Amino acid sequence: MSGAGVLTPDRRENRCHNETVTPLLEAQTSLDAGSWQDALDALDDGEPLSPEALELRATALYGLGDFDRTVATWEELHLLRCAQDDHAQAARAAVMVAMFLLIDSGLMSPIRGWLNRARAHLDDVPEGATHALVESIAAYERFFCGDVVGAARAAERAGSLAVAYDVAPALAISKTLRARLLVLDGQVEAGLEALDGVGTLLMSGEIDNLTVGMMLCEIICAAQSLSMPDLAREWTDVMEHWRHGAAIGGINGRCRVHRAELLRLSGPCETAEAEALAACDALRPWMRREFGWPLVELGTIRLRKGDLDGAEESFLAADALAWSPQPGLALLRLAQGDVATAATMIADAVARPPELPWKERPPSGDLRLSPFLDAQSEIALAAGDTATCVAAAERLLAIAVRFPSRGLAAAAELARARAHLASGRYDD
Repeated sequence: MSGAGVLTPDRRENRCHNETVTPLLEAQTSLDAGSWQDALDALDDGEPLSPEALELRATALYGLGDFDRTVATWEELHLLRCAQDDHAQAARAAVMVAMFLLIDSGLMSPIRGWLNRARAHLDDVPEGATHALVESIAAYERFFCGDVVGAARAAERAGSLAVAYDVAPALAISKTLRARLLVLDGQVEAGLEALDGVGTLLMSGEIDNLTVGMMLCEIICAAQSLSMPDLAREWTDVMEHWRHGAAIGGINGRCRVHRAELLRLSGPCETAEAEALAACDALRPWMRREFGWPLVELGTIRLRKGDLDGAEESFLAADALAWSPQPGLALLRLAQGDVATAATMIADAVARPPELPWKERPPSGDLRLSPFLDAQSEIALAAGDTATCVAAAERLLAIAVRFPSRGLAAAAELARARAHLASGRYDD
Protein backbone atom coordinates (compact mmCIF):
# COMPACT_ATOMS: atom_id res chain seq x y z
CA MET A 1 0.00 0.00 0.00
CA SER A 2 2.99 2.31 0.19
CA GLY A 3 3.19 2.49 -3.61
CA ALA A 4 6.88 1.57 -3.83
CA GLY A 5 7.83 0.32 -7.28
CA VAL A 6 10.26 -2.17 -8.79
CA LEU A 7 13.39 -0.73 -10.41
CA THR A 8 13.75 -0.89 -14.18
CA PRO A 9 17.06 -1.19 -16.11
CA ASP A 10 16.82 2.39 -17.45
CA ARG A 11 19.77 4.49 -16.31
CA ARG A 12 20.88 8.12 -16.37
CA GLU A 13 23.57 10.28 -14.88
CA ASN A 14 23.14 11.60 -11.33
CA ARG A 15 25.07 14.86 -11.39
CA CYS A 16 24.98 15.33 -7.62
CA HIS A 17 26.83 12.12 -6.79
CA ASN A 18 28.53 11.53 -10.13
CA GLU A 19 27.21 7.97 -10.35
CA THR A 20 24.78 6.25 -12.67
CA VAL A 21 21.34 5.56 -11.23
CA THR A 22 17.93 4.74 -12.64
CA PRO A 23 15.15 7.33 -12.67
CA LEU A 24 13.16 4.97 -10.52
CA LEU A 25 15.91 4.82 -7.93
CA GLU A 26 16.10 8.61 -7.85
CA ALA A 27 12.34 8.81 -7.47
CA GLN A 28 12.22 6.17 -4.75
CA THR A 29 15.04 7.86 -2.83
CA SER A 30 13.15 11.16 -3.01
CA LEU A 31 9.94 9.50 -1.84
CA ASP A 32 11.74 7.92 1.10
CA ALA A 33 12.88 11.43 2.07
CA GLY A 34 9.39 12.91 1.62
CA SER A 35 10.57 15.01 -1.33
CA TRP A 36 7.48 14.58 -3.47
CA GLN A 37 8.26 17.13 -6.18
CA ASP A 38 11.79 15.80 -6.59
CA ALA A 39 10.33 12.35 -7.13
CA LEU A 40 8.03 13.67 -9.86
CA ASP A 41 10.92 15.54 -11.48
CA ALA A 42 13.00 12.38 -11.55
CA LEU A 43 10.27 10.57 -13.47
CA ASP A 44 9.51 13.40 -15.90
CA ASP A 45 11.69 12.59 -18.89
CA GLY A 46 8.95 12.87 -21.49
CA GLU A 47 8.74 9.14 -22.08
CA PRO A 48 5.69 6.96 -21.32
CA LEU A 49 5.94 5.73 -17.76
CA SER A 50 6.43 2.08 -16.91
CA PRO A 51 4.06 0.40 -14.45
CA GLU A 52 6.65 0.78 -11.70
CA ALA A 53 7.12 4.47 -12.47
CA LEU A 54 3.37 5.05 -12.47
CA GLU A 55 3.16 3.68 -8.91
CA LEU A 56 5.92 6.02 -7.77
CA ARG A 57 4.21 8.92 -9.54
CA ALA A 58 0.91 8.17 -7.79
CA THR A 59 2.65 8.15 -4.41
CA ALA A 60 4.40 11.45 -5.10
CA LEU A 61 1.17 13.09 -6.23
CA TYR A 62 -0.60 11.93 -3.09
CA GLY A 63 2.18 13.38 -0.98
CA LEU A 64 1.77 16.69 -2.78
CA GLY A 65 -1.94 16.76 -2.04
CA ASP A 66 -3.11 16.18 -5.60
CA PHE A 67 -5.90 13.69 -4.99
CA ASP A 68 -7.44 13.82 -8.46
CA ARG A 69 -4.18 13.09 -10.26
CA THR A 70 -3.34 10.39 -7.72
CA VAL A 71 -6.49 8.48 -8.55
CA ALA A 72 -6.08 9.20 -12.28
CA THR A 73 -2.57 7.71 -12.19
CA TRP A 74 -3.78 4.53 -10.52
CA GLU A 75 -6.55 4.35 -13.14
CA GLU A 76 -3.93 4.76 -15.87
CA LEU A 77 -1.93 1.93 -14.33
CA HIS A 78 -5.04 -0.22 -14.24
CA LEU A 79 -5.62 0.32 -17.97
CA LEU A 80 -1.98 -0.47 -18.70
CA ARG A 81 -2.13 -3.72 -16.72
CA CYS A 82 -5.35 -4.66 -18.53
CA ALA A 83 -3.64 -4.06 -21.88
CA GLN A 84 -0.81 -6.33 -20.72
CA ASP A 85 -3.39 -8.96 -19.77
CA ASP A 86 -1.88 -9.02 -16.27
CA HIS A 87 -4.99 -9.67 -14.20
CA ALA A 88 -3.20 -9.91 -10.85
CA GLN A 89 -1.61 -6.49 -11.22
CA ALA A 90 -4.76 -5.01 -12.76
CA ALA A 91 -6.62 -6.14 -9.65
CA ARG A 92 -4.02 -4.50 -7.44
CA ALA A 93 -4.32 -1.20 -9.31
CA ALA A 94 -8.12 -1.39 -9.08
CA VAL A 95 -8.10 -1.96 -5.33
CA MET A 96 -5.69 0.95 -4.88
CA VAL A 97 -8.19 3.22 -6.66
CA ALA A 98 -10.87 1.91 -4.30
CA MET A 99 -8.64 2.49 -1.30
CA PHE A 100 -7.87 6.12 -2.10
CA LEU A 101 -11.52 6.82 -2.86
CA LEU A 102 -12.40 5.26 0.50
CA ILE A 103 -9.85 7.34 2.38
CA ASP A 104 -10.60 10.71 0.84
CA SER A 105 -13.97 10.79 -0.92
CA GLY A 106 -16.58 8.82 1.00
CA LEU A 107 -18.24 7.99 -2.33
CA MET A 108 -19.38 4.45 -1.73
CA SER A 109 -20.75 3.59 -5.18
CA PRO A 110 -17.48 4.20 -7.07
CA ILE A 111 -15.63 2.36 -4.32
CA ARG A 112 -17.86 -0.68 -4.76
CA GLY A 113 -17.42 -0.46 -8.53
CA TRP A 114 -13.63 -0.61 -8.27
CA LEU A 115 -13.77 -3.41 -5.71
CA ASN A 116 -16.01 -5.42 -8.03
CA ARG A 117 -13.57 -4.79 -10.86
CA ALA A 118 -10.68 -5.98 -8.71
CA ARG A 119 -12.58 -9.14 -7.77
CA ALA A 120 -13.38 -9.83 -11.43
CA HIS A 121 -9.68 -9.67 -12.29
CA LEU A 122 -8.93 -12.13 -9.48
CA ASP A 123 -11.40 -14.78 -10.64
CA ASP A 124 -8.68 -16.87 -12.28
CA VAL A 125 -5.72 -15.63 -10.24
CA PRO A 126 -4.23 -17.84 -7.50
CA GLU A 127 -4.96 -16.56 -4.02
CA GLY A 128 -2.37 -14.08 -2.79
CA ALA A 129 -1.57 -10.69 -1.28
CA THR A 130 -3.96 -8.71 -3.49
CA HIS A 131 -6.87 -10.81 -2.25
CA ALA A 132 -6.03 -9.66 1.29
CA LEU A 133 -6.01 -5.99 0.24
CA VAL A 134 -9.34 -6.35 -1.58
CA GLU A 135 -11.02 -7.91 1.46
CA SER A 136 -9.61 -5.30 3.86
CA ILE A 137 -10.93 -2.39 1.78
CA ALA A 138 -14.22 -4.21 1.19
CA ALA A 139 -14.58 -4.66 4.95
CA TYR A 140 -14.40 -0.91 5.54
CA GLU A 141 -16.76 -0.20 2.66
CA ARG A 142 -19.30 -2.48 4.33
CA PHE A 143 -18.64 -0.86 7.72
CA PHE A 144 -19.24 2.65 6.41
CA CYS A 145 -22.44 1.47 4.74
CA GLY A 146 -23.79 0.10 8.02
CA ASP A 147 -23.47 -3.59 7.07
CA VAL A 148 -21.77 -4.81 10.23
CA VAL A 149 -22.32 -8.50 9.35
CA GLY A 150 -20.73 -8.07 5.93
CA ALA A 151 -17.94 -5.98 7.44
CA ALA A 152 -17.16 -8.66 10.03
CA ARG A 153 -17.03 -11.40 7.39
CA ALA A 154 -14.76 -9.42 5.09
CA ALA A 155 -12.49 -8.41 7.98
CA GLU A 156 -12.16 -12.03 9.05
CA ARG A 157 -11.24 -13.08 5.52
CA ALA A 158 -8.80 -10.18 5.19
CA GLY A 159 -7.09 -11.11 8.45
CA SER A 160 -6.68 -14.77 7.45
CA LEU A 161 -5.32 -13.83 4.01
CA ALA A 162 -3.01 -11.19 5.49
CA VAL A 163 -1.44 -13.75 7.80
CA ALA A 164 -1.19 -16.39 5.08
CA TYR A 165 0.52 -14.05 2.60
CA ASP A 166 2.30 -11.68 5.00
CA VAL A 167 0.40 -8.52 4.03
CA ALA A 168 1.03 -6.17 6.96
CA PRO A 169 -1.30 -3.31 5.90
CA ALA A 170 -4.26 -5.67 5.40
CA LEU A 171 -3.55 -7.25 8.79
CA ALA A 172 -3.55 -3.85 10.55
CA ILE A 173 -6.73 -2.75 8.77
CA SER A 174 -8.60 -5.97 9.53
CA LYS A 175 -7.53 -5.98 13.19
CA THR A 176 -8.63 -2.37 13.61
CA LEU A 177 -12.02 -2.98 12.08
CA ARG A 178 -12.65 -6.15 14.08
CA ALA A 179 -11.86 -4.20 17.25
CA ARG A 180 -14.28 -1.44 16.29
CA LEU A 181 -16.97 -3.99 15.56
CA LEU A 182 -16.52 -5.43 19.04
CA VAL A 183 -17.16 -1.96 20.47
CA LEU A 184 -20.28 -1.52 18.34
CA ASP A 185 -21.53 -4.89 19.56
CA GLY A 186 -21.39 -3.59 23.13
CA GLN A 187 -18.20 -5.51 23.96
CA VAL A 188 -16.47 -2.27 24.89
CA GLU A 189 -13.74 -3.65 27.14
CA ALA A 190 -12.74 -6.35 24.66
CA GLY A 191 -12.84 -3.88 21.77
CA LEU A 192 -10.65 -1.33 23.53
CA GLU A 193 -8.17 -4.03 24.51
CA ALA A 194 -8.01 -5.12 20.87
CA LEU A 195 -7.44 -1.51 19.79
CA ASP A 196 -4.54 -1.26 22.22
CA GLY A 197 -3.05 -4.28 20.47
CA VAL A 198 -3.52 -2.59 17.10
CA GLY A 199 -1.74 0.50 18.41
CA THR A 200 1.24 -1.62 19.42
CA LEU A 201 1.32 -3.16 15.94
CA LEU A 202 1.16 0.26 14.31
CA MET A 203 4.12 1.51 16.32
CA SER A 204 6.22 -1.59 15.55
CA GLY A 205 7.72 -0.17 12.37
CA GLU A 206 6.28 -3.03 10.31
CA ILE A 207 3.42 -1.03 8.74
CA ASP A 208 3.62 1.62 6.00
CA ASN A 209 3.04 5.22 7.06
CA LEU A 210 -0.26 5.73 5.25
CA THR A 211 -1.82 2.73 6.97
CA VAL A 212 -0.35 3.76 10.33
CA GLY A 213 -1.85 7.24 10.08
CA MET A 214 -5.27 6.04 8.99
CA MET A 215 -5.51 3.36 11.68
CA LEU A 216 -4.31 5.70 14.44
CA CYS A 217 -7.14 7.97 13.35
CA GLU A 218 -9.51 5.00 13.63
CA ILE A 219 -8.42 4.31 17.22
CA ILE A 220 -9.01 7.93 18.19
CA CYS A 221 -12.39 7.93 16.44
CA ALA A 222 -13.40 4.82 18.41
CA ALA A 223 -12.55 6.58 21.66
CA GLN A 224 -14.45 9.70 20.60
CA SER A 225 -17.53 7.69 19.64
CA LEU A 226 -17.58 6.35 23.21
CA SER A 227 -17.11 9.82 24.73
CA MET A 228 -13.73 8.82 26.14
CA PRO A 229 -11.68 12.01 25.76
CA ASP A 230 -8.88 10.83 28.04
CA LEU A 231 -8.25 7.79 25.85
CA ALA A 232 -8.61 9.89 22.70
CA ARG A 233 -6.06 12.34 24.09
CA GLU A 234 -3.52 9.57 24.73
CA TRP A 235 -3.71 8.28 21.17
CA THR A 236 -3.82 11.80 19.72
CA ASP A 237 -0.55 12.49 21.55
CA VAL A 238 0.90 9.32 20.00
CA MET A 239 -0.31 10.40 16.56
CA GLU A 240 1.02 13.93 17.03
CA HIS A 241 4.45 12.61 18.03
CA TRP A 242 4.52 10.14 15.12
CA ARG A 243 3.19 12.33 12.31
CA HIS A 244 6.12 14.76 11.96
CA GLY A 245 8.17 13.52 9.03
CA ALA A 246 5.99 10.40 8.66
CA ALA A 247 2.43 11.46 7.84
CA ILE A 248 1.38 11.43 4.20
CA GLY A 249 -1.65 12.87 2.43
CA GLY A 250 -4.35 14.23 4.71
CA ILE A 251 -3.09 12.55 7.89
CA ASN A 252 -1.67 15.77 9.35
CA GLY A 253 -5.03 17.47 8.93
CA ARG A 254 -6.92 14.60 10.55
CA CYS A 255 -4.62 14.77 13.55
CA ARG A 256 -5.37 18.48 13.81
CA VAL A 257 -9.12 17.79 13.88
CA HIS A 258 -8.63 15.44 16.81
CA ARG A 259 -6.50 18.01 18.60
CA ALA A 260 -9.19 20.66 18.04
CA GLU A 261 -11.86 18.35 19.46
CA LEU A 262 -9.89 17.79 22.62
CA LEU A 263 -8.98 21.46 23.01
CA ARG A 264 -12.68 22.29 22.74
CA LEU A 265 -13.20 20.22 25.89
CA SER A 266 -10.16 21.38 27.83
CA GLY A 267 -9.73 24.90 26.48
CA PRO A 268 -8.65 27.47 25.72
CA CYS A 269 -11.25 27.94 23.01
CA GLU A 270 -9.02 30.32 21.04
CA THR A 271 -6.41 27.60 20.67
CA ALA A 272 -9.08 25.08 19.72
CA GLU A 273 -10.40 27.41 17.04
CA ALA A 274 -6.91 28.00 15.64
CA GLU A 275 -6.33 24.25 15.46
CA ALA A 276 -9.69 23.71 13.73
CA LEU A 277 -8.89 26.42 11.18
CA ALA A 278 -5.52 24.80 10.53
CA ALA A 279 -7.29 21.46 10.06
CA CYS A 280 -9.63 23.04 7.52
CA ASP A 281 -6.66 24.42 5.58
CA ALA A 282 -4.88 21.06 5.68
CA LEU A 283 -7.87 18.99 4.66
CA ARG A 284 -9.43 21.23 2.03
CA PRO A 285 -7.63 19.45 -0.87
CA TRP A 286 -8.34 16.01 0.52
CA MET A 287 -11.60 15.39 2.19
CA ARG A 288 -14.19 16.07 -0.52
CA ARG A 289 -17.49 15.69 1.33
CA GLU A 290 -15.52 14.88 4.48
CA PHE A 291 -14.17 18.45 4.52
CA GLY A 292 -17.40 18.98 6.45
CA TRP A 293 -15.86 17.16 9.43
CA PRO A 294 -13.42 19.96 10.40
CA LEU A 295 -16.01 22.58 9.44
CA VAL A 296 -18.51 21.13 11.91
CA GLU A 297 -15.84 21.02 14.60
CA LEU A 298 -15.02 24.66 13.89
CA GLY A 299 -18.70 25.54 14.19
CA THR A 300 -19.02 23.68 17.48
CA ILE A 301 -16.02 25.50 18.91
CA ARG A 302 -17.38 28.87 17.81
CA LEU A 303 -20.76 28.05 19.33
CA ARG A 304 -19.05 27.29 22.61
CA LYS A 305 -17.20 30.61 22.37
CA GLY A 306 -20.47 32.47 21.82
CA ASP A 307 -19.54 33.42 18.24
CA LEU A 308 -22.96 32.62 16.80
CA ASP A 309 -22.34 34.23 13.41
CA GLY A 310 -19.07 32.33 12.98
CA ALA A 311 -20.73 29.09 14.06
CA GLU A 312 -23.52 29.56 11.53
CA GLU A 313 -21.03 30.21 8.74
CA SER A 314 -19.16 26.98 9.54
CA PHE A 315 -22.24 24.79 9.96
CA LEU A 316 -23.85 26.02 6.74
CA ALA A 317 -20.58 25.50 4.85
CA ALA A 318 -20.54 21.88 6.04
CA ASP A 319 -24.18 21.45 5.07
CA ALA A 320 -23.41 22.75 1.56
CA LEU A 321 -20.89 19.90 1.24
CA ALA A 322 -23.58 17.32 2.10
CA TRP A 323 -22.10 16.87 5.57
CA SER A 324 -24.63 16.98 8.40
CA PRO A 325 -24.10 19.94 10.75
CA GLN A 326 -26.26 18.31 13.44
CA PRO A 327 -26.58 18.49 16.36
CA GLY A 328 -24.51 21.68 16.24
CA LEU A 329 -26.87 23.61 14.00
CA ALA A 330 -29.91 22.74 16.15
CA LEU A 331 -28.05 23.90 19.26
CA LEU A 332 -27.11 27.09 17.42
CA ARG A 333 -30.77 27.76 16.68
CA LEU A 334 -31.49 27.22 20.37
CA ALA A 335 -28.78 29.75 21.27
CA GLN A 336 -30.32 32.17 18.79
CA GLY A 337 -33.67 31.83 20.53
CA ASP A 338 -35.42 29.88 17.76
CA VAL A 339 -36.50 26.97 19.97
CA ALA A 340 -39.15 25.63 17.59
CA THR A 341 -36.70 25.28 14.70
CA ALA A 342 -34.12 23.73 17.01
CA ALA A 343 -36.65 21.14 18.19
CA THR A 344 -37.70 20.28 14.63
CA MET A 345 -34.12 19.92 13.46
CA ILE A 346 -33.03 17.65 16.27
CA ALA A 347 -36.17 15.51 16.06
CA ASP A 348 -35.41 14.90 12.40
CA ALA A 349 -31.77 14.04 13.18
CA VAL A 350 -32.82 11.52 15.84
CA ALA A 351 -35.44 9.94 13.58
CA ARG A 352 -33.17 9.85 10.52
CA PRO A 353 -29.51 9.87 11.58
CA PRO A 354 -27.21 11.05 8.78
CA GLU A 355 -25.86 8.18 6.70
CA LEU A 356 -22.29 9.33 6.26
CA PRO A 357 -18.91 7.56 6.52
CA TRP A 358 -18.19 9.59 9.66
CA LYS A 359 -15.94 7.34 11.72
CA GLU A 360 -16.63 9.04 15.04
CA ARG A 361 -20.32 8.37 14.60
CA PRO A 362 -20.83 4.71 13.76
CA PRO A 363 -22.87 4.30 10.58
CA SER A 364 -25.39 2.08 12.32
CA GLY A 365 -26.60 1.16 15.78
CA ASP A 366 -27.67 3.15 18.82
CA LEU A 367 -24.25 4.53 19.72
CA ARG A 368 -24.40 7.02 16.84
CA LEU A 369 -27.50 8.60 18.43
CA SER A 370 -25.83 9.69 21.68
CA PRO A 371 -24.87 13.26 20.60
CA PHE A 372 -28.30 13.82 19.06
CA LEU A 373 -30.14 12.61 22.14
CA ASP A 374 -27.99 14.78 24.39
CA ALA A 375 -28.90 17.82 22.29
CA GLN A 376 -32.55 16.80 22.11
CA SER A 377 -32.67 16.62 25.89
CA GLU A 378 -31.32 20.17 26.20
CA ILE A 379 -33.62 21.58 23.51
CA ALA A 380 -36.72 19.81 24.87
CA LEU A 381 -36.12 21.28 28.33
CA ALA A 382 -35.91 24.77 26.84
CA ALA A 383 -39.08 24.11 24.82
CA GLY A 384 -41.00 22.84 27.83
CA ASP A 385 -41.52 19.51 26.05
CA THR A 386 -41.52 17.18 29.05
CA ALA A 387 -42.38 14.01 27.14
CA THR A 388 -39.52 14.43 24.66
CA CYS A 389 -37.10 15.39 27.42
CA VAL A 390 -37.94 12.25 29.40
CA ALA A 391 -37.82 10.01 26.33
CA ALA A 392 -34.41 11.36 25.28
CA ALA A 393 -33.05 10.77 28.79
CA GLU A 394 -34.33 7.20 28.81
CA ARG A 395 -32.80 6.39 25.42
CA LEU A 396 -29.49 7.97 26.35
CA LEU A 397 -29.39 5.98 29.59
CA ALA A 398 -29.94 2.75 27.65
CA ILE A 399 -26.99 3.61 25.41
CA ALA A 400 -24.78 4.42 28.39
CA VAL A 401 -25.64 1.07 29.99
CA ARG A 402 -24.85 -0.88 26.83
CA PHE A 403 -21.65 1.06 26.06
CA PRO A 404 -20.02 1.73 29.44
CA SER A 405 -17.97 4.92 29.55
CA ARG A 406 -17.69 7.81 31.96
CA GLY A 407 -18.55 10.32 29.24
CA LEU A 408 -21.74 8.59 28.16
CA ALA A 409 -22.72 8.00 31.78
CA ALA A 410 -22.27 11.70 32.51
CA ALA A 411 -24.36 12.67 29.47
CA ALA A 412 -27.09 10.26 30.57
CA GLU A 413 -27.07 11.63 34.11
CA LEU A 414 -27.33 15.20 32.83
CA ALA A 415 -30.24 14.23 30.58
CA ARG A 416 -31.94 12.55 33.55
CA ALA A 417 -31.54 15.77 35.56
CA ARG A 418 -33.09 17.78 32.73
CA ALA A 419 -35.99 15.33 32.57
CA HIS A 420 -36.59 15.75 36.30
CA LEU A 421 -36.54 19.54 35.95
CA ALA A 422 -38.98 19.36 33.05
CA SER A 423 -41.24 17.13 35.18
CA GLY A 424 -41.02 19.40 38.22
CA ARG A 425 -39.17 16.76 40.25
CA TYR A 426 -36.70 19.12 41.93
CA ASP A 427 -35.78 16.86 44.86
CA ASP A 428 -34.67 13.76 42.88
